[in-house]
Amino acid sequence: MEIRCRKGDCKFNTGCSCGAGIIEVDRGHMCGTYCKDMLKESLIIQNGNLFEVSEELVAKHLKNVGLGCKARNCLFNREAMCYANGISVIGDEGDACCATYIER
Repeated sequence: MEIRCRKGDCKFNTGCSCGAGIIEVDRGHMCGTYCKDMLKESLIIQNGNLFEVSEELVAKHLKNVGLGCKARNCLFNREAMCYANGISVIGDEGDACCATYIER
């Protein structure tokens, strides 16, 4: 499963891919695994923004991880687990939400 992350200030974000061992999406399809890294946040403030690197330049982080999901009305949720082929986490101002969420 490919897990893409656009939260540049998350401590698990490496090259726009999630490096967390277990990922939990809560009822409001917010990423419960998101953890702000103050050092990365200060780099964003100093440089104005982070940029996304082309996928050809970053090794894909395909993982077999537990992906718990509490968003009961999501199309990909089966028995509190995510069965999507991959997910993307997006957000701004401290929020991190699952962009793969599709309401059934």
